[in-house]
Amino acid sequence: MLELNPDQLMALAVSFLLPFFRIGAFLMALPLFGSKLVSIRVRLLFAFVISIIVTPIVTVPSYDPISPAFILLIAEQLIVGIVLGFVVTVLFQIFSLAGQLAAMKAGLGFAMSNDPANGITVATVGQYYMTMAGLAFLGTNGHLVMIEYLVSSFEYWPIGNGFDSQRYWDVLQLGSWLFEKGLLMVLPLAVATLVMNISFGVVAKASAQLNVFALGFPIIMLFSLVFIWIMLEDFLDIYRLFFQEMTTWLQETWGFDSNG
Repeated sequence: MLELNPDQLMALAVSFLLPFFRIGAFLMALPLFGSKLVSIRVRLLFAFVISIIVTPIVTVPSYDPISPAFILLIAEQLIVGIVLGFVVTVLFQIFSLAGQLAAMKAGLGFAMSNDPANGITVATVGQYYMTMAGLAFLGTNGHLVMIEYLVSSFEYWPIGNGFDSQRYWDVLQLGSWLFEKGLLMVLPLAVATLVMNISFGVVAKASAQLNVFALGFPIIMLFSLVFIWIMLEDFLDIYRLFFQEMTTWLQETWGFDSNG
């Protein structure tokens, strides 16, 4: 008959709770799964199941569960989980930024829609890009790669390793990557609309009687919509390229090893 003394039960509970806090914080910060469209109970259930599977392979240092040090350890796991989820959020924000920049260049900045996932109002083009990125994320099994990435974090960012400031600095540097890729996505449209605006400016200078604003605004908007539609042909390839760059960054910076 299997018998467990109180010390063994306490050690088992501690070895389960610490991964559970990290996994729960990760799922709360992860795009799609961390949105309002997914119930908190569902996220907690996913975190509970993943924690049960992960607990036997996670090395947990011995701590007194009734001590201030253990509270700091819980806080560490919550922060680490949020940071890990934030890295994936940066990938999705590239498409949100590109969509909002494209909307401003196309004269569609006034077309706003409510984002039910985050409860905010965003440009419709940006929301459309985010939806496409979410479908690509699920369609290419990105969620499975993220679970592997989360489980591997217990090796390259072990429990009790402390608050390494270098890792947070690495995450902050992802901001430059976000703006770079967002601008690269919208750069062809920006150049095309700039050339059209210059052309209409020359026409307005040559013929002052012509109402260029009434004529140019709908033409630029129509051209931009056609241009965005043409760009959708390569959307999946662009997403895969950015996703590969993100996983490569994780491998080179943090030592993340992925087989997905």
